[in-house]
Amino acid sequence: MTTTIILIRHGETEWNVLHRFQGISDVPLNETGRKQAGFAKLGLEGTTLTAIYTSPLQRAMETASIIRGERNIPVYAEEGLKEMGVGEWEGLLVSEIDEKYPGLYDVWRTHPSQIQLQGAEPFEKTRERAMKTFWKIVRENRGGTVLLVSHMMCISSILLTVAGFPLDEVWQHPITNGALNIVTVDDDDKAEIAYWSKDDHIPEEFRLKQPFGRLK
Repeated sequence: MTTTIILIRHGETEWNVLHRFQGISDVPLNETGRKQAGFAKLGLEGTTLTAIYTSPLQRAMETASIIRGERNIPVYAEEGLKEMGVGEWEGLLVSEIDEKYPGLYDVWRTHPSQIQLQGAEPFEKTRERAMKTFWKIVRENRGGTVLLVSHMMCISSILLTVAGFPLDEVWQHPITNGALNIVTVDDDDKAEIAYWSKDDHIPEEFRLKQPFGRLK
């Protein structure tokens, strides 16, 4: 009996476009983000979902609501699916980080697990609570197909762990907004990744062109 977990990164926000660090700041979707969520809904047409679990942040909640549509399935808000908090970087542009914290953004882009910011959640802690939540959801939905709506760092920590990759490889395996990431789990709790950032259901014009680059 296979349990299928579909992980989707929330749709785009204006802060994504600006490269402003969101973390746990409660930023809404922009119009492109709502369209991306709609395309994700279309990408899941024909897929029978047994439940939806979502980060309680509104950009994830709205994405989950759009994908759910008229489906008569429960939606659960899970604290364990929130984004990694970035403390004193919350709300800052990349250019502002470069100015206030010289050299640290380059560390973030190469070895994010080594970043220790005041008030932030270490990447390893994000992984621990994300994996705890992942396995909780698997146990609650054995044999089902479940949707998880979350965020870049949270979803990445799960996929990197399942794949056996170091957390510091996160930027080598980016996840676009609205992309499908699918993990299957067998009865022996062997997890395998079927898709990683599958976004061919999203038209090219609705994909963020430079989702992880440096903006000055």
